[in-house]
Amino acid sequence: MPVVADIVKIDAPASAPEGEQVIVDVSVKNISGADKYIAVTGRYDSTGIPFQFDYLLVSPGQTVVFRGNFTMPSKKVRVTAEGYYWDGSNWVFDDTAYVDIALGAVAPTFRGFGISQYNKR
Repeated sequence: MPVVADIVKIDAPASAPEGEQVIVDVSVKNISGADKYIAVTGRYDSTGIPFQFDYLLVSPGQTVVFRGNFTMPSKKVRVTAEGYYWDGSNWVFDDTAYVDIALGAVAPTFRGFGISQYNKR
């Protein structure tokens, strides 16, 4: 069966520190010859990723972006995205892609200099 909801790209950071909000953008192109309702689901490990839209009506040749986010856990993760299209009565699984996100170190923050003691002699 030909692909309709072609996942052309997943944009996500290469790494993120634990507890940081991670934004995942999944670009999906309708490569059929007709308007199609397209949906994307995503997960890391077995945890679902909520997306901004449940589904979108996509014109032939048009690419749309589904934006999702999650909080980075304390380990590296593989984010998997799956594309679906509506055939008039069912959602049909159509394409899959993934990206790995490494666990990054928390960057130190600079709080400025302070004077803890001062002796005038």
